[in-house]
Amino acid sequence: MASRQDIVLLFTRYPAPGLSKTRLIPILGAQGAADLQRRMTEGIAAKISHLAAGRPLSLEIHFEGGDHSLMSAWLGKTHLYKQQADSGLGYRMACALTAHLRTKEAIVLTGSDCPGITSGILVEALEALRSNDMVLGPACDGGYYLIGVNGGLAPDTVSSLFTDIPWGSKTVFSDTMARAELHQLTCHILPELHDIDRPEDLGYINHHSDLK
Repeated sequence: MASRQDIVLLFTRYPAPGLSKTRLIPILGAQGAADLQRRMTEGIAAKISHLAAGRPLSLEIHFEGGDHSLMSAWLGKTHLYKQQADSGLGYRMACALTAHLRTKEAIVLTGSDCPGITSGILVEALEALRSNDMVLGPACDGGYYLIGVNGGLAPDTVSSLFTDIPWGSKTVFSDTMARAELHQLTCHILPELHDIDRPEDLGYINHHSDLK
């Protein structure tokens, strides 16, 4: 019997000064904000890569800014890189997840804005999809830092989780849960964590020595 195949999709941005973490530029400066973007991305990519060394798991990096050569020079040539489409966030996430339905058993999508994600949380998300339709990691600002789906779901059902969601608002998590309930999807909820997006979020970096 073939082993289970899972995938983690990492959404991030090439850390170019002035184009990365722009809401933090007034506090950190353009270079400081870009450096924080770089360190957070390297941190989550390292955690996923470490997991992939011990289980049938692949990492696919979806990026904005830069190009394939810059990304591979930065994070290594062993990963698969895909440039994000010039479209809305919901459409980009839906396309990334649905592309792997039927071919992967557990499909997890996360960003680089949440340094609190641990290897244990990633494992919890992947394992939860053995017996649940989806998994969500709520962020303290009302959004979510991770979403995952079971590879057996229908593409239209997965796409519906991203349609007409008010991205950037305080109701993203609750609206997504309401959509899941509408489709009678079982959902495992991960621990609530802080994203690092705004100046007021920077205090939570103190909990992560590699980001200070």
